[in-house]
Amino acid sequence: MSEMALPLSGRERAAVGVADARPPVLSTLPAGQGERRLALVVVAISAAVFAAAAPFAKVPLPQVPAFLPIYQSALFINDLITAVLLFGQFRIQRSSGLLVLGSGYLFCAFMAALHALSFPGLFSPTGLLGAGGQTTAWLYFIWHGVFPVLVIVYALQGDESLPIRRSRGGAGVEIACGAAVALAVALGCMLLTTKGHELLPVIMRGDQDASAKFATAAGTWVLSLAALAFLWRRKPRAVIDLWLMVVMCVWIFDVALASVLNAGRYDLGWYWGRIYGLLAASFVLMVLLFENSMLYSRLAESSEAERQRAAGAIARHAERLRILHEIDRAILAEMPPQAIAGAVIVPLRELLDAPRVIVNVFDLPAGQVEWLAAAGRHRTHIGPGVRYSINLMGDLAALQRGEPQVIETRTLPPGPDVEALLASGVKVYMVVPMISGGQLIGAISFGGETASFPEEKVGIAREVAAQLAIAISQARLLERVTRHADELEARVRERTAELQAANSELEAFSYSVSHDLRSPLRAIDGYALMLAEDHGANLDDEGRRLLGVVRGSAAHMGHLIDDLLKFSQVGRRPLALAPLDMRALASEVVAEVSALHPKTHVELNALPAATGDRATLKQVWVNLIGNAVKYSSKVERPRVEIGGRANGSALEYWVRDNGAGFDARYADKLFGVFQRLHREDEFEGTGVGLAIVQRVVARHGGRVSAEGAVGQGACFRFTLPAGVVNK
Repeated sequence: MSEMALPLSGRERAAVGVADARPPVLSTLPAGQGERRLALVVVAISAAVFAAAAPFAKVPLPQVPAFLPIYQSALFINDLITAVLLFGQFRIQRSSGLLVLGSGYLFCAFMAALHALSFPGLFSPTGLLGAGGQTTAWLYFIWHGVFPVLVIVYALQGDESLPIRRSRGGAGVEIACGAAVALAVALGCMLLTTKGHELLPVIMRGDQDASAKFATAAGTWVLSLAALAFLWRRKPRAVIDLWLMVVMCVWIFDVALASVLNAGRYDLGWYWGRIYGLLAASFVLMVLLFENSMLYSRLAESSEAERQRAAGAIARHAERLRILHEIDRAILAEMPPQAIAGAVIVPLRELLDAPRVIVNVFDLPAGQVEWLAAAGRHRTHIGPGVRYSINLMGDLAALQRGEPQVIETRTLPPGPDVEALLASGVKVYMVVPMISGGQLIGAISFGGETASFPEEKVGIAREVAAQLAIAISQARLLERVTRHADELEARVRERTAELQAANSELEAFSYSVSHDLRSPLRAIDGYALMLAEDHGANLDDEGRRLLGVVRGSAAHMGHLIDDLLKFSQVGRRPLALAPLDMRALASEVVAEVSALHPKTHVELNALPAATGDRATLKQVWVNLIGNAVKYSSKVERPRVEIGGRANGSALEYWVRDNGAGFDARYADKLFGVFQRLHREDEFEGTGVGLAIVQRVVARHGGRVSAEGAVGQGACFRFTLPAGVVNK
């Protein structure tokens, strides 16, 4: 026998309650009104055919040898295909009931084959496989009795349709076990009716029925009716349950015509019952195949719909990435906040599929919100200008925590802003906060007629809100930095102007010193000289001494003015950097100084070459070597050592003497203007030379230092960078 399922109606079916979220197959699809009507029609037709054939069941007909092989082969194929289809549904549903039912149909297929092989006169006078006169009849009734029992087992599975425990080999192992059990039971029935043939009651006498056959058929009827009752009690009733009930009804009619109401083999009841059963089985199988084709068709439609949904999701994801990329590009391009929001507001509205999307910035001190950009179905606004109460944004504390707000417009306090929202069709909207650095700076709001805010749209709004918050914060920071830079540039211009004015004043002062102060000094020195030459004989010794003091002070003042002019020029004169042979430069200075102080021994060692301004660096050597010679002139054997070396990224030079030295506690004062550690009557000088050394070296990017002790000489060092420096 075979099993049938009703063709699906046009409506979309849901799985029955026992199926939960499992795939919709025949065992889970609920039977609808149309399916029940069709089943009733099939049963009614079967009953009508039965009623029409029953009075003529005992009419003898000619024996057709080919009829039974064709009939049994068709039954075998039908039941085998039905079993395969049920096992296929078991693979999907993993229900123990489907496994039992599939095994039952496979058992029917085996029994159809054994029934044909054992039928007397078909392949041998008494049948194959050691069959006896009662074997075929008993196989028929056992076959038609075991299957209803298996249907009852299926029905007893209950509404839960309990899933079978998944084994390591999967559904294939369970199906193989079910098939093995079906084959074993069929072979057991064959052995019972052949080896135990003599133990069975006689129900056939040749081709005629014996009296015991009616009782045996009645038992088969009882089992079929019991199966029908169990199926009727099964709630909710699935498609497969409905058509199993039809099968049981047809089975009762089949047994009645072919085994009870007839007189024996080859009469009208015998032929008609088998033809009727075969047609019913074929019809059921065709419906089952049609149902499966419908399921596969719906599967294909579902697959196509899923493909389209996936393509839509990919397109939306690509658009999300494009919007985020636009924001990043706007950040790199240093665009203002309104331009950044304006670049993404339209594609964001389309992606959210919302009638209205707004990018808002908060003015928390004022308690107001201002549009940065807004897009509707027909208009787009970019830039500030529209302001309204921050109360329309919902719970600010929740927004600060990053929680979106869903707001129903009608629940807001009445006002022109609320009326404007309602007039534009925004009855409910969501507010997604924009937070940067823990600070709530604004929000994205979107909404429309209904509260449709699926998780995907909320995720999109969150992503864009986060990126816009970063972009707006960066734009604001850039604006502040730019404004601060402009202020600094203005200050620099002011300071530069002040410095230029100071330099101009210094140049004027230098000119005044050079001309206005030198003239009186020259007059004082000239008149003092004339007085000494013309009237020196009339002056006593004290007068001549005082006249010498006047002339010496005037000369010292002239030297002081010259050194001050040099010091000021060192700071203002641009450096002409060039490669220098420092030993050759120092050698020139040594030659000049040695001519004035031949007693001093000067040792000039190898010096590393440098890059610098020749004139100012020569002044450094002049001051350092001159000081060394001057302060060592009072020792018995004055000696000066000049040396240098490359020390990593710096060039180090030094001038060491064995002269008067100095107190190391006051080393820092040596490089200040007019700072002297010795009296004028001990060593002459103005106190400006070392200050010039410090300024020149500093302009070259180096540093100066000094070390010494009283009466033990001194060592002055300076460094220059190994690379080219222009300051």
